[in-house]
Amino acid sequence: MVHRTADTRAIRDNLLKFARVRRALIIFVAVSTAVGSADTILLKNGRKIVNAENVREQDGKVEYDIGDNTYRIPKSLVERIEGSIPDIAGPDLVVPSPAATPKADEFRSSPPPVSSSSTTLELKIPNSELAKIIHDGKVDLDALNAIESTGNFDLAASGYFFAGKFEFDRGDRENAKRFYERALSYSRDNPVILVHYAALLIQLGRSRDAINYAYHATVVAPDSAETHGILGFAYFSADRTRDAIPAWEKSLSLHYDKRVEDYLAKAKREQAAEANFTERETGRFTLRYEGAATKDTLRQQIVATLDKEYDDLTAELGITPYQNIPVILYTEQAFFDVTQAPSWTGAMNDGKLRIPVQGVDFINPEMARVLKHELAHSFINQASGGRCPQWLNEGVAQLVEGRSLATRGPRLARLYKDGNPLPIKELEKSFLGFSQTQAVLAYDESLAAAVFIRDTYGMSDIRRIMEHLAQGGSVEDAMRDVIRLDYAQFQEEFSRYLNEKFGS
Repeated sequence: MVHRTADTRAIRDNLLKFARVRRALIIFVAVSTAVGSADTILLKNGRKIVNAENVREQDGKVEYDIGDNTYRIPKSLVERIEGSIPDIAGPDLVVPSPAATPKADEFRSSPPPVSSSSTTLELKIPNSELAKIIHDGKVDLDALNAIESTGNFDLAASGYFFAGKFEFDRGDRENAKRFYERALSYSRDNPVILVHYAALLIQLGRSRDAINYAYHATVVAPDSAETHGILGFAYFSADRTRDAIPAWEKSLSLHYDKRVEDYLAKAKREQAAEANFTERETGRFTLRYEGAATKDTLRQQIVATLDKEYDDLTAELGITPYQNIPVILYTEQAFFDVTQAPSWTGAMNDGKLRIPVQGVDFINPEMARVLKHELAHSFINQASGGRCPQWLNEGVAQLVEGRSLATRGPRLARLYKDGNPLPIKELEKSFLGFSQTQAVLAYDESLAAAVFIRDTYGMSDIRRIMEHLAQGGSVEDAMRDVIRLDYAQFQEEFSRYLNEKFGS
């Protein structure tokens, strides 16, 4: 995010923000089965499952294959089974697609809720077994292997699930992912495991894959607010706002959740503002715009600039996003209507790069820098697994944008000398609650902190801090591991740096 200053007002406050993920366009095609056709399973709730192979009934359930995966749903949920090849994939048609191999974590997103005070989903394990699996602050792999050897698949699924949740809660997403996948191998239709695994995939930037698991959870647990809530988050993270709305409406009809309600309101604002927008793919970006409000030449310049900055950031930071980035061009009023941002803000990092372009005819050097700043957030969030503190996120974005400390450094040095800084530790969260004066200081201090780390330790250590964060450690732990400073020591060294470089 970039705050408004005199120079940015000169280009119509065109501040932007990067991207959660690309639009997930799931194309439903016929998949050959042993008899040469794919089936469509029609459910009693009106939904459909397409491209189902080898559909069969067993033990009161309907089993079907899609790719290498086997799924099971209660027979009581099925209206009928048809052999068909649908011509058009409507929003209710969901089919699991092969998992993309991520090059790195994509967009940082706040964790979607995976439990509520009145959840209908439960997964239990005897305390005696749980104590064998998790003890001394770690997961006992030998205990999990022992459970597997008994042949009790339900217990094995529960054991691996709780091992995954333990790793998830302490921030180790990759280990959590492995344990959740092992749990699903024993209980592919357990809605608790499906919901938690989908939530994890969303955080890992694999929203298109999360849709598949979240949707299957709604099939096996149609009366759960959690399954529909997670499906909404998966759709929204995959830039499928239209599909997220009915999922969240269904979730709220089953159980009220303030966070779901807030996201639903945001989704409806976005859908209303973009009802008549045109969309087109431009390679790395998915561009949406209102034709009458933007000129062809401006759109071409925006995409060309973003492509150039994309290449520059890949070289500077050593990161390459693996999904398309949504870029939405608004009138200025529509921008604020959708984002509900404070007046000093021109863009918001809500997962999409939103650009107010009213009255702008061409890209000038200042706007190009703003575009690079906002695009940088996607790279930073990917490198840190979405766990980068705001001060480092905004600091590095300003650093790669090319913003200078020449006029800011002396003021910061005086503040630190007088004992009136904003403590860096208190700048981990969003700046949106700040006044404009506070925000300016927070951005300046963030830039100075990033410059201090680069000048003292090197850009490679900034990347290493982000990598540590992606592995689940706290900000302070990452700093201790990489630059050997906790927050108190960092504040002291940072103050000395400012005084030496900018003090009078």
